[in-house]
Amino acid sequence: MKQELQYLRDELNQMLQLHSEYANKTINMVLLIWGGALVFFGRGEIKFTEISLESILLYFMMATIFFVSNLILYYTARRCYNNTDAMSKLGAYIAVFYEKRPSKTVKVGENLCWELATFEMMALGWEEKSPYKRNVEYFALTLVSLVLMSFLLVPLVFNIFVKGGEVQRACIIASLICVVYVAISIRWICEIPKYTSSRDNNSMKVRHLKAFIQYALYTGHYTQEELKDRLGDIWDLIDVKIPITWKKAKKNN
Repeated sequence: MKQELQYLRDELNQMLQLHSEYANKTINMVLLIWGGALVFFGRGEIKFTEISLESILLYFMMATIFFVSNLILYYTARRCYNNTDAMSKLGAYIAVFYEKRPSKTVKVGENLCWELATFEMMALGWEEKSPYKRNVEYFALTLVSLVLMSFLLVPLVFNIFVKGGEVQRACIIASLICVVYVAISIRWICEIPKYTSSRDNNSMKVRHLKAFIQYALYTGHYTQEELKDRLGDIWDLIDVKIPITWKKAKKNN
């Protein structure tokens, strides 16, 4: 049992470390991409009113680069959510099967209490909410990229009404693709806070705690009385209900 707990703790610590490093790596990668693209764009010496097929291609390439960076940020934000969910699930397993709520008779050191104690403090609202705990960098970088992409769209649309022939057709095609880029990026920027700054870590932990408690009861590993003794007031905070289908399945077994 102790060997499994040590393995789970090591895995949880590794996940936490990777979760902390992942945001920094993503930011550095996106900024590096932007920096290289902007340097390349600056050397082109492009003017809004003097557009050609070569400059249209350059505008389109820049817009594509910003769109790809938004794609990276969006799926990184989703991965951030998935990592947080996985850590909550692992913490819930440890809490249910290894820990016991601290009390007058249950002392920290003799028993494991960390996951249950931090969950109860969060559920009771004792932890101070801080914006610095949220991953707002994904939203901020996507917003900057969206603004720059929209800026690149302006000369393309402007020259549709100024130029003619092959240049005009190229502007129309590039503008339509860039509009699609902007529309998709707007959708992503609306969803990113759901995975980062607006997510509810408390409800995430409640969901996993309920699942493991139900599983422990279903398998007969613990009785309700044993779990109430282990969890104390936390049992009432999460309001555990055993699914009817599980009750029927247990009777059939």
